[in-house]
Amino acid sequence: MRRKNKPSFILGVVIVALLFGSIGFGIGYYRYSSEIARQKQERRKEQDMLNALIKSQQESLNQFNNSSEAPVASHEDTLSRETKLVYKTIYTQCQDSTEDTVFPTSDLVGLNEKGLKEYLKKNKPNWEIEHFSKESITIVKRENKLCPDHYLVSVHNGYISIYQYDENGEKKLVEQTDVSVKSLPVVDQEKLQRGIILKTLEDVYQLLEDFSS
Repeated sequence: MRRKNKPSFILGVVIVALLFGSIGFGIGYYRYSSEIARQKQERRKEQDMLNALIKSQQESLNQFNNSSEAPVASHEDTLSRETKLVYKTIYTQCQDSTEDTVFPTSDLVGLNEKGLKEYLKKNKPNWEIEHFSKESITIVKRENKLCPDHYLVSVHNGYISIYQYDENGEKKLVEQTDVSVKSLPVVDQEKLQRGIILKTLEDVYQLLEDFSS
């Protein structure tokens, strides 16, 4: 009887051994998986903390840069009593310009570029800012006329005459010559009827000399 039951006994031992081996493997695998998951979670937390630290340092650096640059920009963009204020008038008919340089009045001191634009819009709507800095500011106005001191050679009472433009762009008779327009070629007569604009008095007398020759 003992010989017949021996194989069954061995088989039972093998089954029990396999069962315990499987249980041991399962427990070991579970522990290994749990450890891997824990390590991944810790690495993720460390990375999140590192990213948060980098972001915080970057924000602090940006705030420092902004706070250190702001006063300089404000000073550079503000009118002071030493700022040169240049009023520039461009005359579109001759493309010449005149400039008048002054220092800011008390109501302009402290204004930045935006503030000056608002001031001009309200008080001097024909003027606009061409250049803005703490050292000098150029304000431009365009006039559709000739600049002052231009001369016009034309006809008055049938004679060659000289006109001069004033600051308002109005022409005034300066001299009427004794040269009759009818004594000139037709081409020159037509030029004089239209009017010849010159910049200097020397140019005017040179032209009169050419007509007389």
